[in-house]
Amino acid sequence: MAPAQFFSHLSAAHLLEAPLPARLRWDEVHVGVRPPDRAPRVAGVVGHRLAGLFGDPILVERLAVVSPADMWCQLGPILDIDELIAVGDHLIRERGASGRWLNQRLPALCSLDDLGAALSGSRRLGAGALRAALPQIRAGSESPKETELRLAFVRAGLPEPVLNHELRDRWGRFIARLDLAYPAYRAAFEYDGRQHATDPGQFAKDVDRIHAVTRLGWSHDRFLAHHLQAGAAVAIDRARERLIAAGWRP
Repeated sequence: MAPAQFFSHLSAAHLLEAPLPARLRWDEVHVGVRPPDRAPRVAGVVGHRLAGLFGDPILVERLAVVSPADMWCQLGPILDIDELIAVGDHLIRERGASGRWLNQRLPALCSLDDLGAALSGSRRLGAGALRAALPQIRAGSESPKETELRLAFVRAGLPEPVLNHELRDRWGRFIARLDLAYPAYRAAFEYDGRQHATDPGQFAKDVDRIHAVTRLGWSHDRFLAHHLQAGAAVAIDRARERLIAAGWRP
């Protein structure tokens, strides 16, 4: 790649580890440039001449990539509203570090304000879907399924949950980070992926964790993939029952 070129669109989304639907094709590489540079014309490469970008390209493992906010806007014509929300949630959440920095939280790739500024800065294809998605994006969701569960709850008329709420005991000791929490009603709801069932060590930790949560007087419900089918009706009904039992009134 020439110095002025950078990955964009779906290629940038892949490098930024955005959650994308399986239906999308990966047989072409998207590369962008800013005017007056000319877009590349090479077999297997889709070249883009991109004016009016919000931010400068960033480096991802020494590869130049369009800014996260601009990448989100570039997905507007490709993704539906809920998919755009999931990508937005991914971009604005803090990240967990690895290795010896395991307990440190790393900055988000961009902010909600960045997404709004990138959208308003120029005319965008798919602007209608992007505008519909923007106010529904929230910081704190750590997986597309958590986003899906949150959206299902809110659209069903349940209160807006606190995302990845840190639960501590009366001495301030950390107990758990809860996917979707209602502190006023001491109710927690979480989505568990396959790794929670196939990893014996993780399963054992989950059992101990749930015990610690319920000892503090919280209810705790775990949902799996089949609970999110048919518009997450099962999950919504169970959450509504829990909240009503705890004093919430629709």
